[in-house]
Amino acid sequence: MESSQICPKCGRTIPEGHIVCRCSMRPRRYWLHSRETILLLCVFGLVIAFGITGFAARLYHGRRAELARSWFDRGNAELKAGRAEAALSDFRTALIYAQHELAPEQQREYELNFVQALIAIGKNDEARSYLLDLWERGPGNSRINLELARLAGRIGNDADARRYYNGAIYGVWDPNAGDVLRQRMDARLEFYHYLMDHGEKTEAQPELLATAAAVPPDPALHALVGGLMLEAGQPQPAFDQFQQALRLGPRNYEALAGAGEAAFQLGNDRDAIRYLEGAIREGAQEKRRSGSQGADPAARETEQAQVMQDLAIAQATLALDPNRPGLDPTERARRAIRAYDAAVTRIESCAKEHGIALPAPSVNLTPFTDAASDELAVVTLSKHIEQLEPLMEFVFQMESTATENCAPPSDPTNATIMRIGEKTHASHP
Repeated sequence: MESSQICPKCGRTIPEGHIVCRCSMRPRRYWLHSRETILLLCVFGLVIAFGITGFAARLYHGRRAELARSWFDRGNAELKAGRAEAALSDFRTALIYAQHELAPEQQREYELNFVQALIAIGKNDEARSYLLDLWERGPGNSRINLELARLAGRIGNDADARRYYNGAIYGVWDPNAGDVLRQRMDARLEFYHYLMDHGEKTEAQPELLATAAAVPPDPALHALVGGLMLEAGQPQPAFDQFQQALRLGPRNYEALAGAGEAAFQLGNDRDAIRYLEGAIREGAQEKRRSGSQGADPAARETEQAQVMQDLAIAQATLALDPNRPGLDPTERARRAIRAYDAAVTRIESCAKEHGIALPAPSVNLTPFTDAASDELAVVTLSKHIEQLEPLMEFVFQMESTATENCAPPSDPTNATIMRIGEKTHASHP
């Protein structure tokens, strides 16, 4: 009798009469049929599906954001070209695509441009409602306050305009350090112009001074503020601003011309001549470099004509003013007689043209006014220098009469006489 065999695979006894164990007859199990493999494949498929879905979603939202920017740019172009109705439609489409696709700051920018289009077509009430809704969501936003201030000024609500301008000046601008200073300065200057346009000169001056104290280091901006100060009748602060501009840009035409004008108004003729001559040289070099005089040639030509006139008067003042320090009696007398001759020539021409009576000198002045020659008049006046002031007063009287009856003097010598007389009256009221 044969002994039973043990199966090497399963360890069971192989029955008699069998050659192999039954375990060897079972169907072979492949790795693909395992539960772990099937689970792994399912997870992998889900990952791929989620990836495809995410890619499609990102593609969809990216496309919407791209469309929003495209319609926004198109709206800006239409608004710039003066087609406000078309711009309004474009901005409205941009807002639809931008919803939930762009950052809140960008969406606010889109909304503000949409408001500008509303204002451009005269829908002020709708624009105001839209802006107030934006303001409630961000009361400290400077751009929203600025738009509300402009709209309030446009519809004549002065109290709201002032309140919102202050909100814009002291509010929150876009978080760019360089732009914030410029944007805040622009808002303050806009408020300054608003106050000046409404006749509030006293209230406007502090805004201009505050602007001057916070001007970024830019020669053009310092020159701009200096020009406004000149217009406001503040030559000394204006001169300081032009000086700062020239420290930053020594060849800045506006700063040179402005510094010359400010020095001229202050009576500092030597500095006025230096700066005005520099402005003339720089203006000529700019014209040679660019072949033009800037965006507004007519305005530049007018400005340069004023520079030339001020330069001529400043030069004539240095040569004609008999009261400048350091002059001896003979030179003082020579200048006074030259002024007298110029005034007589002008008043006689004016009297001949308009038939007015000539002013008559006092008896004390006849030794100088009726002298046989200018040389004799100079010698006589130098010996009686105490009569120089009365003579110059008579000269100023003749110039004033000619100006009242004819026109302001165009000749630098006559304009200088008027300037010397006004300066004398201001110092000896």
